[in-house]
Amino acid sequence: MKKIFRPSCTNGSDSEEKSFNSNVVDLSGGKTKLWKPIVPKEFMSDVDATYQSLEEAVEMYKLYADKVAFGVRSTDTLDPKGTGRNKQNSNFKITDCKALIKFERLHMGTNSCKIYEFEEKHNHPLETKEERRYSKRARRLSYKYKEFIVRSSTSNIGAKKAHKLQASLQGGYENVDPEVIDYKNFRRKMGNIIDDKDAQLVVDKMNMRKYELPNHTFEYKGVDSVLNAMFWADETDKLYYKEFGDVISFDATFRTNKYGMIFVPFTAIDNNKRSINIGAGLLSNESIEYYRWLLEAFLKAHGKHPQLMLTDQDPTILQAVEAIFPNSNHRLCFSGFSENTDFRNRFTKLVWNVYIEPKVFESRWKLLMRKFKLQDKRWFKDMYNDQKLWIPAYFKDMPLHGLMKTTSRSESVNSFFNKYSNSEHAATVYTKTVFYEVKNEIFKADWYCSVESVEMIDGWQVVMITQTDKSKQLKIKCKVELKLPEKEVKCSCNHFIRTCILCRHIFPVLKNNHIEEIPEQYILRRWRRDAISSHLLAMKHVAMQTVDDTFKLLTKAYSNIEYCLDHFKRNKEKLLAFVENTRNLKQAAMEFGCSNQSSSDNYKEEIIRMLGIRIIPEEINIHPLSSIRTKGSGTKKRMVSAIEKVVAAAKKKTRILHRLQSIC
Repeated sequence: MKKIFRPSCTNGSDSEEKSFNSNVVDLSGGKTKLWKPIVPKEFMSDVDATYQSLEEAVEMYKLYADKVAFGVRSTDTLDPKGTGRNKQNSNFKITDCKALIKFERLHMGTNSCKIYEFEEKHNHPLETKEERRYSKRARRLSYKYKEFIVRSSTSNIGAKKAHKLQASLQGGYENVDPEVIDYKNFRRKMGNIIDDKDAQLVVDKMNMRKYELPNHTFEYKGVDSVLNAMFWADETDKLYYKEFGDVISFDATFRTNKYGMIFVPFTAIDNNKRSINIGAGLLSNESIEYYRWLLEAFLKAHGKHPQLMLTDQDPTILQAVEAIFPNSNHRLCFSGFSENTDFRNRFTKLVWNVYIEPKVFESRWKLLMRKFKLQDKRWFKDMYNDQKLWIPAYFKDMPLHGLMKTTSRSESVNSFFNKYSNSEHAATVYTKTVFYEVKNEIFKADWYCSVESVEMIDGWQVVMITQTDKSKQLKIKCKVELKLPEKEVKCSCNHFIRTCILCRHIFPVLKNNHIEEIPEQYILRRWRRDAISSHLLAMKHVAMQTVDDTFKLLTKAYSNIEYCLDHFKRNKEKLLAFVENTRNLKQAAMEFGCSNQSSSDNYKEEIIRMLGIRIIPEEINIHPLSSIRTKGSGTKKRMVSAIEKVVAAAKKKTRILHRLQSIC
């Protein structure tokens, strides 16, 4: 077999000016011009020059081409199948340049080869320094760019945005050799490699995690070899559920992937009042059957029922929760929806007022509906009928831990409270977030609460507390009961039952009885600093590493370079020396023969390795859905936010005029 390398010459320049690396040779009476490269002798070879291997010879010619400034493409004289080869379509206009180099093996069964033909003249101007960045060779994606595209895609960043982000990181588009189309082509190749195997790849990868990782749960449901549902929870999710799984949110957010599957996360709140994931699922169907399957998988993974389950208003979810978690309380989540600021403020103030009684709520609700003429709105009627499932006034004695609605977290409060010893004690036992909430209660106890009366009834000290607002107007009255010496205390507002934090009405009573620390029985484990073990804090949501040693070495090399740049960035002399050292390393790499061109097989393997895929399955037993249509929820369909309306409107197909009439 003979190997032939030709320049990938295009008419990239129509200029008659001499290239910086070529001479003009005039032949045939001035009708034909050829350009002969001028390069140092050490980069040139003659006919009959021999090499130890074909790879060494190829690297020689590539190094020569790089100095001269033209690209190369290879062909060979071997056609194993004896059939014609299809040519790939290209936007490049080939100039039919005759410059080439040909190699042949010296002996059969050996790697040594020699040059048997070498034509160095070109029929076109060679690339100028300014034109180099637009050449096909310069636009070839290096490993850095490929990895960036892969990492961007895993973060749901498309090729165009990835290119824009890369340009921003590198100081401008002029510093990024590949064009947007190169990013798009690579992204398309990634998709072609996965093709219709993505469902099988997901199942294989999750099963591998289940096999290799301790206490990892993965379940999936397939119908007619099609992936219809899946659930997963890792060890960290289970440990979080063990500590904070008393109140959880089960939210069908309708955030779907390209197959239309519904993403369903399970959420709890940790001891810092942050949302934490305790499991997740994907469903192809919003029926009771599929929700029941998902909840059964959740229960199988965690082994116990939550005390309280919060969901949206979908009745199918309600029925599934009642069937799988009969011993759990079920309530509805609710979020703001109206663009009318006045109505939203009034509505929110009414709904989340935990101090009013149900009868007061009902009368105020009717007044609010009449004021804004909403009495006949079906949705508000339905929500009012379900008031016991979502209005806090109806379940003051139920722990919610802040999951019922999204509220602003307590921030820093006046340092004036440091004089209270129970505030200092709270700082030592509670997490920072919860401590600020306790401190805020102490603040309001001092400024807005006062003792109205004290009496002893059956061994209990009964204290009536009056709470006023900022304008010192009467707001509410609460009854606080304290039993000594057990330090047992309770308040009629039931704030502790709902949030597991002592209310502002209790702190004046503790202070008057010289109780300087919060009683131990009222410091719940879920809010303590030590609620999570150091082992759990050290764990990260990182699945098993599927990268090979080469990938790890590449990552380490990039890390070392970044460290050096960060270390030398303020010292120009050291930075210049570092640049010179890297230039020498680059030159050595070029002479060593490490090519950044790869065959189609190696190219495919490189993408697979970057994606963290161990092996592409040859047999596909699980297929993705073609498409699904998510259902509504009948008359109880949840309110749609303004953002969701905009997104839905943007997806609607606009009318296209297919036929245009010409006007003379």
